[in-house]
Amino acid sequence: MTRKSGREQHLSALRSLSSMQPRLPLERGVEAIRALGAAEAAEFLDSLRMRTLVSRRLADSAETDPVVRECVIALSGKVERLRVMHEVLETNLRRVEDMALDLGIPVFGGKGIGAHTMYPDRSVRDFNDIDLFLRDRADAAKVATELRVVHGYRYQKYELPWFKVDPRERVVYGQIALVAPPDRPDLLNVDIHFGDYSVRHCGRLGIADAFWADKPGFHVLAAEENLACIVNNAAGDYFVTAKDTNDLLMALSLPGFDPAHFADLLRGAHLDGFFGFIAATLRASTALTAEQERRLREIPVRATLEPRPRPDTADWNRRCLGTTVHAFATRREHGVVSAARVAADAYSYYRKRLKLTAAPAGARREAAKAIALNPWTCVRLVPVDLALELVAGRGGGFGRGAATPRAATLDLDPGIERFESPAGTYFRIDGEVFIGTVDYVLDEEVIRQAAGSVG
Repeated sequence: MTRKSGREQHLSALRSLSSMQPRLPLERGVEAIRALGAAEAAEFLDSLRMRTLVSRRLADSAETDPVVRECVIALSGKVERLRVMHEVLETNLRRVEDMALDLGIPVFGGKGIGAHTMYPDRSVRDFNDIDLFLRDRADAAKVATELRVVHGYRYQKYELPWFKVDPRERVVYGQIALVAPPDRPDLLNVDIHFGDYSVRHCGRLGIADAFWADKPGFHVLAAEENLACIVNNAAGDYFVTAKDTNDLLMALSLPGFDPAHFADLLRGAHLDGFFGFIAATLRASTALTAEQERRLREIPVRATLEPRPRPDTADWNRRCLGTTVHAFATRREHGVVSAARVAADAYSYYRKRLKLTAAPAGARREAAKAIALNPWTCVRLVPVDLALELVAGRGGGFGRGAATPRAATLDLDPGIERFESPAGTYFRIDGEVFIGTVDYVLDEEVIRQAAGSVG
């Protein structure tokens, strides 16, 4: 085993400082902050996503140590925002409950909302937003419409709505990310997931049945399904946070947690390889009880060719390689050739950073390819108003385009109507128009066609 460098040892100490059951004494974490300096220590602690817990633990040391004090101050802005978020969380969840009852549908809270229920003190578990899980896109659209029309939520500009289709299983699944109005700090951002939970480039977690309930209202995902979502999130980001390892620790501490069921979920989604990295990080940072260690050993870890995540930060290249390996493993049952093609598609997609842009009309040398609907094609939906911002000031009207697009309704979801033309694809979904994209490049002409179809 390679011996850790001094910096790596200090980072390990900060991971321990961020653990619910620290493996190292507090003094070792303080020593690491002094050695790394306040700025680097605060940046790393921020990335571990246990800011509130760490700030409380360092409170006494910050009174006497200027470096620790500077580190705590650097975290204080987000800690304060988290305090407010925790204060308004219950009110937001009651609003979701009332909305679900009014709509007559079951709505499930998951990820951070589900993880909170496992902590003795919920206020130490950082979270970013409210993750909701709906059984299908139609129900998700009802919730999204209610939030946008009644409460003023907007689409997340940097996380566009998207959907995928699994034609073999006849499943439409995806996500709608909404941000609260900037003048309403009492409202929390909401991520709406529907149909199933996507795993990296071409997989699914296979938890759609968990989104169903006999009665409408607000429910919480079972611990096993919820923890599988958290593992999937870490695998997608390709970085293991202390929040991830603490969530695993808290699950192992639940009397009713079923390691075998959880392991089945990971195995089915080919996440049992990446889970090994999370388990190793947990053991390195946390003082496990004998019972927690026993239950952790009940969750098998598969050997994987995925590269080990960096311990200090997310790494784009490792994420690309890991996702490519995972894509091959996921599609392997459909044949080597099919798996290789999808893996190559994953590598091509993830090796570059995508930015939403508009190409001048006719700039493409050939007609845009029709967007394929399958598990490895993520169809991003660009609202027309956002697309128009991309071409503002370029001149030209936005009436109906000359070419008449071919229209078709998605057989798996009659609420989705697609329009294909040589310039690209746009969709009308429950009456709202979006431009579809995979590569984040929109042709001006398809923007013009989509804008002309509104109203």
